[in-house]
Amino acid sequence: MEYVRLGKTGLKISRIGLGCWNFGSSNPRWGKPGKVEANDAVRLIQQAIDKGINFFDTANRYTGGEAEEILGRAIKGHRDKLVIATKVHGQLGPGPNESGQSRYHIMREVEGSLRRLKVDCIDLYQAHGVDWNTPMEESLRAYDDLIRQGKVKYIGCSNFPAWVLTKALWISDVNKLSSFVSVQPNYSLANRAIEKELQPLCVDQGIGMVLYSPIGGGVLTGKYAESIPEGSRGADEPEVVERARRLRSGVKILNSIAEELGKTPAQVSLNWIIHRPAVSSAIMGVSRTEHLDDNVGAVGWKMSEEHQKLLDEAFPAG
Repeated sequence: MEYVRLGKTGLKISRIGLGCWNFGSSNPRWGKPGKVEANDAVRLIQQAIDKGINFFDTANRYTGGEAEEILGRAIKGHRDKLVIATKVHGQLGPGPNESGQSRYHIMREVEGSLRRLKVDCIDLYQAHGVDWNTPMEESLRAYDDLIRQGKVKYIGCSNFPAWVLTKALWISDVNKLSSFVSVQPNYSLANRAIEKELQPLCVDQGIGMVLYSPIGGGVLTGKYAESIPEGSRGADEPEVVERARRLRSGVKILNSIAEELGKTPAQVSLNWIIHRPAVSSAIMGVSRTEHLDDNVGAVGWKMSEEHQKLLDEAFPAG
């Protein structure tokens, strides 16, 4: 495994992280149902630790909070070696204050996450979206207080447009508040939209990018080339199938490069993305051990500039 700094911080995280969004109950109290039963999820997390992965990402809303509980159970005995990231923002119930980035919601939800994770401090606490109804300064002061209280080490954000992240960095700077050190965007060969504004901002300001959906929701594995596998994301999400259709010619080139290198398409896709500017880690979602083994195989090598150029042309940024 390779480890790199999270942005300009001194914190080092694994090039590949494990996302826990799919771990837990099929009937959660809130959030989307999971697909990986708790005991299987614990085994996957522990196998990831054995393979050198030290960065684990979850959220208070994933599978009704069960994803955090599973992660807390799995990391027992390993806590001091790991970087645990979770998020706050999404709707957790019918009440008017059960979502968003208000001080009220942040301060309440951090306690729930600490309890479910069975930790006394969250390494990376992330705003899981923009709250257009709460002043940014209110949110940042709450996060700053959590750092001062020792409940959070670093703060980050997810799904923030470049201009909103710029505003947040400015507010932190002028008010001498703790600032976001990372951003979590959707970024892959299949979706390069952030290269226009967000990525240049991260390079300039030293913000680390921890990516979700780095293999395009499974499209870049090539598994949708002929049919829709039963139980796959494409079986439940028609937009995944449409994306696969649109990227079919690029996936053919990706497959040929993978064959030439003796790698899988997923490994080539991940290798391309983890070496992009400002990228600290790519968060993978897995449901089986073979998926974990395959994705970890993206680390420890780097493809040639010629192959990178072929992929750039096959999957244009637009």
